[in-house]
Amino acid sequence: MAATATSLPIDSKAYCAAFILREAQALGIRICTDGDELILVAPLRVPRDVRVWFETQLEEHRAEIIAIIQRENAGRF
Repeated sequence: MAATATSLPIDSKAYCAAFILREAQALGIRICTDGDELILVAPLRVPRDVRVWFETQLEEHRAEIIAIIQRENAGRF
């Protein structure tokens, strides 16, 4: 039996991390890492409460977000 998108188990932490990064990019928020820490740079037009929400989510999903960023940048070095 072939697996379909709805039958595959979803890693909710990884899914949330990808969502956070996508939404940050849409708002012009830059997120980078040194492998241990995350750095968030937001344009001044981003409201404070939105920036605080992203900071909270970055802390909650730190490991998954770092893994995604490192995977995306693996071929660049």
